[in-house]
Amino acid sequence: MGAKGSFYETLQGLHNLALLGQPVGLRTILHALTIKRLTQYAAFVYQNLPFVFQVAFMGMETRGLASKNLAQLWVDPYDYQEQLAHAVLFLARRLVPVSIYNHQLCLLPRELWPYARKSITDWKQSYPPACETCTQREACGGVFGTGEKHSAFLHPIP
Repeated sequence: MGAKGSFYETLQGLHNLALLGQPVGLRTILHALTIKRLTQYAAFVYQNLPFVFQVAFMGMETRGLASKNLAQLWVDPYDYQEQLAHAVLFLARRLVPVSIYNHQLCLLPRELWPYARKSITDWKQSYPPACETCTQREACGGVFGTGEKHSAFLHPIP
């Protein structure tokens, strides 16, 4: 996958940006291929990219190329809560600024709520019927109204 040597070239580029005083933020889309090593990824970032100003874990918008590859990429966000919690808390405990974008509060352990950002653009944001009576609706980012698939575990928070 990818061109030979591209990983190391990318790392060198990130280090060069940091040396030039440019802010470097990392965004990782959460899907079946990335969640398997999320904790290891967090450790790698901490050990090798100490200059990043933010690490963001992003819920996947299921449209475009993601839609075409949904069979290989889709994993219900409910099913990766543990991996996400390990990665987020690993970074947070080491004072690396970390955020969770494009995610629903009802699918996150409460300990991750402080890291969740209401980040879905207004025109893409939607709230399914399950969210109508949710007490956290105003704080929650909702779902991508443009997406083809959403978690089967969306539920109102009492």
